[in-house]
Amino acid sequence: MNDTSREDEDAPLSPEQMLALLQDQQRTVSGRMGAFVPWILVAWGVAWFAGFLILWWDVQQHPATVQPTLAAGIAFAALLVLAGIVSMVLGIGSGRGLRGTRDSAIVGIVYGNSWWVGSLAIVVIGQALVQQGMDRDLLGVFFPSAFSFFAGVMYIMSGLLWRAYPMVVLGLWSVALAAIGSLLPPPVNYLVFAIAGGGAFLLIAGWTAWWVHVARRRVAAAEADRA
Repeated sequence: MNDTSREDEDAPLSPEQMLALLQDQQRTVSGRMGAFVPWILVAWGVAWFAGFLILWWDVQQHPATVQPTLAAGIAFAALLVLAGIVSMVLGIGSGRGLRGTRDSAIVGIVYGNSWWVGSLAIVVIGQALVQQGMDRDLLGVFFPSAFSFFAGVMYIMSGLLWRAYPMVVLGLWSVALAAIGSLLPPPVNYLVFAIAGGGAFLLIAGWTAWWVHVARRRVAAAEADRA
């Protein structure tokens, strides 16, 4: 009887069984890697909501200009930097501890570092435009829309990479919001980005957390069926 059991275990898997095994493993890896996605959304949601509210409130206190004060700008930048650090750390650690996911770990590292590289590039481009003759007041339109567009593209990429489709929706919304926000003057656009941008991030974070929970339950059910 033991010999028969060993023969059954050593028997090659059928193509259908191999495909099912690969799909189960892929769902397991994707589910574990996608677990960090809601926390990235929360980090950026808080940064955008609080940051743009700070800019809006600051300009409201100084109606003679549309430019936020240096203190408000530093506070907003600090929030974005913290959110970027959270994204980088979680992106790098997403593949850690998963056997046979070297490519996935590399994707996580590239994705995490792309946040601060892209953000720095936007800052440089904005300052370069001013040096080329653009009115400095227009930075209040350029920076929010540029960051919203960049974040939207990054969310679309992450949603496709980790099968977190709520993030694809958020990415498309962020790209659309970038276009809408560019049509609004400061400080109105700050308030719109705070509510429609940061608020949407927090709502999608809850949706993504639910999606990850459902994905984990499906993986557990598949493993139970295979057992």
